[in-house]
Amino acid sequence: MDIEEKIQLITQNLQALDAEHLKADAQFGEVDQRKIFVYAEKYLPMPEMGYTKRIHLMNPMVPGLTGGKMSSSEEDSKIDLLDSSESVAKKLQRAFCEAGNTDNGVLAFIKYVLFPLNEDSGFSVEKGNVRLSFSKYSELEEAFLKQEVDPDSLKRSVERCLNKLLDPIRNDFDSEANRKLTMDAYPKVMTSVVGELERNDTAEKNSISNSLVALELEKEAKYQLIAKNLKAVVNTDGLRKILTERDPHILWGISTGGKPDVSYFVQMCKISDFLKAGCKVTVILADLHSFLDNRKTPWNLMSARSAYFEKVIREMLLSIGAPIEKVSFVRGTDYQLHKDYTLNVYRLSTIVSVRDAQVAGEDAIRQVEHPLLASRLYPLLQSLDEEQLKVDAHFGGEDQTKIFQFAQKYLPKLGFKSRIHLIGHTAPKLPGGKVGLTEEESKIDLLETKKNLKKKLGKTFCEPGNIDNNPILAFIRHVLIPLGDGRGFALKRPAEFGGDISFSDYVSLESAFANQEIHPADLKNAVEVYLNDLIEPIRTAFQNSANAALITSAYPPPKKEAVAKGGGGGGGGKDGDKPSPVALDIRVGKIVEVKKHPTSETLYVLSVDLSESEPRLVVSGLANILSSDQLLNRLGVFLCNLRPATLLGVESKAMLLCASRNEPKFIELLDPPSSSKPGDVIFLKDGLSESCSQKSELKKKLWEKLQGDLKVNADGKFVWKDSPFITELGDITCKTLTGVPVK
Repeated sequence: MDIEEKIQLITQNLQALDAEHLKADAQFGEVDQRKIFVYAEKYLPMPEMGYTKRIHLMNPMVPGLTGGKMSSSEEDSKIDLLDSSESVAKKLQRAFCEAGNTDNGVLAFIKYVLFPLNEDSGFSVEKGNVRLSFSKYSELEEAFLKQEVDPDSLKRSVERCLNKLLDPIRNDFDSEANRKLTMDAYPKVMTSVVGELERNDTAEKNSISNSLVALELEKEAKYQLIAKNLKAVVNTDGLRKILTERDPHILWGISTGGKPDVSYFVQMCKISDFLKAGCKVTVILADLHSFLDNRKTPWNLMSARSAYFEKVIREMLLSIGAPIEKVSFVRGTDYQLHKDYTLNVYRLSTIVSVRDAQVAGEDAIRQVEHPLLASRLYPLLQSLDEEQLKVDAHFGGEDQTKIFQFAQKYLPKLGFKSRIHLIGHTAPKLPGGKVGLTEEESKIDLLETKKNLKKKLGKTFCEPGNIDNNPILAFIRHVLIPLGDGRGFALKRPAEFGGDISFSDYVSLESAFANQEIHPADLKNAVEVYLNDLIEPIRTAFQNSANAALITSAYPPPKKEAVAKGGGGGGGGKDGDKPSPVALDIRVGKIVEVKKHPTSETLYVLSVDLSESEPRLVVSGLANILSSDQLLNRLGVFLCNLRPATLLGVESKAMLLCASRNEPKFIELLDPPSSSKPGDVIFLKDGLSESCSQKSELKKKLWEKLQGDLKVNADGKFVWKDSPFITELGDITCKTLTGVPVK
C-alpha cells in the first residue's frame, strides 16, 4: 500500500468517526461520499467499536463547468465565491453547454441551486429582448431540449443570478481584515486574483462610492420587481436602459364592458409591483374599445361604466396596500375622437391587412359568426394608445399577446417607436363558466356578500389532486401568495383532519394538493377567508350613497319586455311563441375530410357525408382543440337546417354539435349508436320531434332559444330539457362528459 492509499484510508476512518464524536444523528454529503458512508455503516456498529449506525443524506453531484467533475485543481471547472464579475462571465462563456444536451454543469446549477433558492419566482431567461419565465425546472429543461432556449441566453441569465448571489460575499471580503484572511489561507490563489484585478483596473473600480453601488442594486431590484411573476417581458434591454435613466411609464388598458370581479386582483398585484418599483402607471378606461367590441358597453352607458371602473380599481389597489400616488386614469374617448388620433387610425388602416387585424384581435375580442368592421379597428386603436400616451411599456394578459405583436410590427411603419410589452398571466375566473350558471353566477363580484361568496366558491371546480386546471390554486398562486409578501399561505382545519397547516411558498402547497394531502374543501375555506379580507374594504367603500349610485348608473336593471301574444305554429315561428324542438333537423354525419381553414388557424373545414348527393362543407372551430386525426372518419351529430353561413370566405352548410365544458376547457363529440350510418335521422324519444329530415330552414332566433336546453344529462345522454334524442338504433351519448351544455 503506497502513501496515498494510506492517507485515503486514514481520511475515511476520520470521517466515519466524526459522526460519533459529534453525536450527530445524520451525516450529509454529496454522492461522491457514498463509499465512505457505506464504510461507516459497516464498521461503526461492529462489536469492536460498538457505535450506532448513522443516517446518511446524499446530495446530487453538480458537474463542473467544463463537463467533467468539478475540481479544485481545474480552475475553469468551478467559479470561486470571490471571483470578479468579469471572471464569472469568462468562465461561464467557456463552460460546456451544448444546445439540446441537458447533461451539463450550467443546467445542473440552475436545477440544484437557483430553482431551490427561488421557489416562488422560478427562473427567467432573457432571449434577445424577450423574457421567458419558468416556474419549474422541468419546463426549462424541456425548452432547452427543444432548443427554444439557447446556451448563450441560459449562461447570461445564470451570470446575472450568480453575481447577485456573490455580491454580498465579495463586499464582505473587501475589508482589509478579510482580504488578509483569504490571502493567508490561499496565498497562491489570491496572488493570481490580485493580478487579474490589477489587469482589469479594479483598483479604480473600488474607488466608486457606496452610493453608486447602491444605485445599481436599486436599479436591478426595480427591474426584478417589475418582471416578477410575469409570463414574459418583451424588450428586456429597453426596460433596463430606461431604468438607468428614470422610472418607466407603464400603460394598462381595461375594457369597461363587463363588471369587474375578483379575478382582476391578478392585474392589481402586478400594478402594485409597478408602483412599488417607482413606475408611473396610466390606466386606460377603454370605453370606446368596449363599444367597438360588439357593443359590450352601450354608448349611453360608457361614461357611467368608466366612473364605476375608476372607483373600483382605486379601491382594489388600496385594499392590497398599493401606493396609488403615481396612478392616473384616462378614458379612451378623452383623446380617441381627436383629429390627430383619428388621422393616425386612417394612416394605419392603409397599411394593415384585414387578415392581420383579424389575427391580432382573435384572442382579445369576442368572436362572432359575422364579425363587424368595428372589431377589426380594435387592435389599431389599442396599438396607437401607446404612442398617443407616450408610454414606455404596455402591460396586459396573455390574451393581449397578438395585439402586442401587431403593435411591434406596425407602429414603426408610421415612424413611431416600438414599446416594451409586459405579458401577465391569465386571470382565473371563480367559479368559472359552468353549466347552468348565468354570467352573474359565473364570477365573484367585488361587492359579493359573504353568503354568496361562500356559495360560489363551493361551486368552483377544484378536483382532488388536479393542479393543472384548478382555478382555486391559480388564484392562490397569482394573487394570495404574491400579496402574502413572504408570509406564505395558511389553512385552518379541525384536528381530526390534520389540524392547521401553513405553506411558506406556492410550490409546497401545490405539491401537497397534488398528493391529496389537502382536501379541496379545506382549500376553498381558506380562500374564502382571504377573499373576504380582500374585498371587505371595497364593500365598505360602496356602502355610501354616492358610490352606490355609481353602480345603479353603470349597470341599470334590465327593462322587462312585453311578451308577444298569438300563436305562431311551425314550432315557434314568432318571437313570442314557446320554442319547440320540432323545428330541428339533426342527423348523423360522417366526417370524410378535414382541412385547415385557408385564412384562420382556429378553424377546420370538414367535408361531411350526410347521405346526400355530395358531402356538405362544415366550418368548425375545433382546430386548436382536436387534431384532424381525432375527427377524420368519425361519426358525429349535425344540425342541418340552419341557413348557410359564410365564415371567413368559406360557406358552412351545417353545424357540428359537441358537448362543451368551460372550466376546465374540454370539448367532446357526441356519439350516435355504433351501427349508425350517415343520414340517420335523430329525433326525440317522447315524440316532441318528428322523425323526418325534410324540415324548413331554422330561424336563428329560434335556434338560440332551443340551444339553451340542449345538454348531456347526468347519464351521459344527449337531451332537450329532460327528453333524450335517439335514432332508430338507440341513444345519442357522450363518452366522458355529463351535465354539460351541447353547443
